[in-house]
Amino acid sequence: MRGQIALAVGGLVPLVSLTCSAWAQSPAPQTLTRESELRAESGNSPGSAQGDEAAMGQVDATRAAAYRPLSREPGLAGRVLGTIALGQGLRLNNPYRLQTQLGATGESLSLTAPYLDFGVAAMLGPADGLQHGASLRFSIGLMGVAQQSFSPTYMIAYRGPGRVLAYGRLGASLLITPDTNLGGELGVGAGYFLTSRIALMGELIGNLFYGAATWEKQYTVYPVVSAQLGLMIDYEILP
Repeated sequence: MRGQIALAVGGLVPLVSLTCSAWAQSPAPQTLTRESELRAESGNSPGSAQGDEAAMGQVDATRAAAYRPLSREPGLAGRVLGTIALGQGLRLNNPYRLQTQLGATGESLSLTAPYLDFGVAAMLGPADGLQHGASLRFSIGLMGVAQQSFSPTYMIAYRGPGRVLAYGRLGASLLITPDTNLGGELGVGAGYFLTSRIALMGELIGNLFYGAATWEKQYTVYPVVSAQLGLMIDYEILP
């Protein structure tokens, strides 16, 4: 009897050992399931090098498409300027012996009446480069004889990464009152920005008008140099 039991136990031991060894060598069901899910998501079969290369190629293409708008050259930017300034001019020829003369004689230099100047300009060009456009100015005399002028001019401006915007203007100047007259105008100025849009501005302006004849001259010329200070508002339209 004891021999039979020993023989049965001896036969079971190798069978149990073989079963445990096979169970240890086989992967867990959860591991197989997770590995299958990952392969299904990536679309690759086990050990497929071509699938890995295709997946990396898709990632690179997606990144290139995302960065392409950042690498292109920036387009043109627009700029709209509004100005208001207070100024006064120096008349270099005084054929009518105006009372605001600066010297001892009637032929001396004379001052014009102080004036208030309103302006608007629109330009187009690189955001950090030269921009070209047009400017309109309207000036009103504040003392003496009522006088208004209107000046449409070509304008060029530059504002770099700093706080300064420099500009120049060239065009016509139409004197509306007291007598209609047409002359030329040249202006050079700059604005220093206190904020991103508001700047203190200064401008030097030269005007040239032709007037009526006098006893001394058949054709009179009136050169006027003016200086003005004011505020500038800048509105940028970026690409």
